[in-house]
Parts: sequence; C-alpha cells; structure tokens
Amino acid sequence: MPSIDDMWITPGPRPNGLQAADDGLWVIDADNSHIYKLDYETGEAMVDSPTDTYKSSGMTVGDGVVWVASTHNSRLYKLNEDGSTIEYLDPPGMGARDPRDKGPEYIRPHGMEWMDDRTMWVSVKPALRNYLINPETMEVIKSIPTPGAAPHGIAWDGETLWCADRGLGMVHRLDADTGEVLDEIPVPDPEVHGLTFHDGALLFCCDPSRRVCRIEIS
Repeated sequence: MPSIDDMWITPGPRPNGLQAADDGLWVIDADNSHIYKLDYETGEAMVDSPTDTYKSSGMTVGDGVVWVASTHNSRLYKLNEDGSTIEYLDPPGMGARDPRDKGPEYIRPHGMEWMDDRTMWVSVKPALRNYLINPETMEVIKSIPTPGAAPHGIAWDGETLWCADRGLGMVHRLDADTGEVLDEIPVPDPEVHGLTFHDGALLFCCDPSRRVCRIEIS
C-alpha cells in the first residue's frame, strides 16, 4: 500500500476542497469560507481571500476562474481569485434527491476538477455520480457512478479520475468513460476530504485535523 505522508496543516479550521496549481495549492475552508493558495513546501498562505460561499466541500481552478461547490445550499460559485463572486449556478444532479427527499438543499455537490478541454467534473453525493459538464452552459456531457456512498474530492491524473470516499476511507481510481474501478488506496487515517493531483502524487486534506497529506502514486 502506498504510504500516506503528512505535509503540514492548513491555516483555516476546516479544509474541505483542494486544487493543485503550478504556483501553489488552492484550498476552500468550510468553516470560515476563505479560499487560500498555499505554498507546497511550507503551507504558508500566499492568498487568503474571504468568499460568500457556505460550508463548501470542493473547488477547482481554470481559465483564471475559481470554482467552489457550496455543499449545504447546493450552489456552484464562480469566483474571481480575490474571492469576489462572478456568478451563482445550480449543480448537476438537481433531479437526484437525498433519500429524505427534503428538497434541493440536499443535492450537496462536493469535489470538482477543471479539465484542459474547458470541461469540468463535479461529484454529487446524493446522486452518487461524477458529472462531466460544460461550465459555460452547465450541460451534462456524461456521468459515471461513484464507488461508495460518501464521495468527496476528485482528481485527474492525466488519464483517469480519482474519487475519494470519506465513508469508506478509500480513494478509488476510475475509468472516466465507464466508472470502472481500476485501483483503490485505503486511507484509514486521517479522514479524506478534498483531493487533487500534483507532481506524481495525490494530495488530500482532512477537515477535522486540518492535515494535508501526500500519497505518491507514480
């Protein structure tokens, strides 16, 4: 099993979403709703911007825009890098209801991943699907199932999609066309929330402990 190595803890109290960039690691915090860009070596904040997101769980960055999945009000936020909101959008999976069927507040989008062809993956918990969407039109291009019942962060390694499941304590590598599980990595500790891929490794964050950890996979 690949080793799970601690890097550092985040400045915010509840890190939930991650996105690797060339010049730093983006983090969305579910408690203070700040977006951070952190130094890979030290964890120090190079960007620390408040947002109007709410209890968010996922984020990605592409084309100069920061995207955040705001879990408890079922919104996708399109932000400037200073944290200001450009637009609010509905997540995919609005037709899929939580078993309690209490309305759209339970759609709960989680992980996000911007793709080089200007599409974007969004993981949605009640639907138990990872959706590939056109972020300009919000049209669903395709979707694949999640392996477990508590999908959280997702990451693209250049060929396949990785999906973290907090309930199972597992990260799965998926065929992006079929959803077939190609590999899996147990993550018994700490809890796996946000997930991203950088420099041959999966990076993930743990909400309760603020830890950011690295799993070398190449």
